Amino acid sequence: MKSAWITGKLQIEVREEDDPSPAADEVVIRIRACGICGTDLHFYRDFPGSAPIPLGHEVAGTVHETGAAVDDLQIGQTVVVQNHVPCGICTPCLMGKPECCRNIQTYMDDRAALAEYLRVPRKMVVPYTGISFEEAVLAEPLTVAFDLLSRAQIEPFQSVCVSGPGIIGLFCTKLATEAGARKIVVLGRSFQTKRGGIRMEAAQRLGAAVVVDTDEDAWVDTVKEAVPDGFEKIIVTSPPHSIPATFELACFGADIIYNGISFREQEITFNANTFHFKKLALIASHAIPNWGFPLAFELLSQKLFNSARLVTHSFAFEDIEKAFTIAASRDEAAIKVVITL
Repeated sequence: MKSAWITGKLQIEVREEDDPSPAADEVVIRIRACGICGTDLHFYRDFPGSAPIPLGHEVAGTVHETGAAVDDLQIGQTVVVQNHVPCGICTPCLMGKPECCRNIQTYMDDRAALAEYLRVPRKMVVPYTGISFEEAVLAEPLTVAFDLLSRAQIEPFQSVCVSGPGIIGLFCTKLATEAGARKIVVLGRSFQTKRGGIRMEAAQRLGAAVVVDTDEDAWVDTVKEAVPDGFEKIIVTSPPHSIPATFELACFGADIIYNGISFREQEITFNANTFHFKKLALIASHAIPNWGFPLAFELLSQKLFNSARLVTHSFAFEDIEKAFTIAASRDEAAIKVVITL
């Protein structure tokens, strides 16, 4: 089988590997579609570390082979794959906090999901019906948005700021609308580019009352004019350096919820007095393990997000280099790029 790995900055290696065989409690999935995630792009651009990095974790496919102990899945059944699952037996798991599992399991350390086949434990496999493979890969980033919204605890009539109009920020925009937010402002960059333009349009379509380009000199004033009392909830899906500026936009007692990584800027500084006297809360969201796949499938099947307009590009596995180039380019009108197999 073929699998895709990052071996250097802007370098993708397609490997030939033996087809996998499942252990008793495992399943081999025939991958049919894989989304390119922002994390994949970080690996592609920056190549942190020195060892090759397996690609892909937003995947959908069909059951290809099951182990001897797996009797609840059918060959050919459509499924997605969770990339992390809790062990279920450590102290946090037994205390009802699987998100704090001390022995969390993943396939991502040594197996690429951007591959023809993927071998995983049965408990990572989630069946679904009623949506296409390209739509199903959106379930994983949608569960990331669920975790952000859960931690934000948005109440009706609150003002919400979403920083970053990527796929997760766009999902958060729509979910905040459904939660009853009074006014949603989406922050982004380079809206004059093709990439920025299509994301600005998507944010407006999904519920943003105001969309602000943070490349503009007076962007903070523009936001304050739109929401002069400040935001009760701020969801940051943009790079870490964008967090401190949100303190100025927050109202007294606001919550700022952050999800994201960067290998270039892992540290930020902010005004501690502002943080203290405004009584702010900075909350990390890290959707590992993911939760909410059944709800994700339901919302996708209901066409709540108009997935066809979010999946802007689809490429065959043989065009993987082109797919990553477009996903990383500001000169392309791309939101979610999917590779099909």
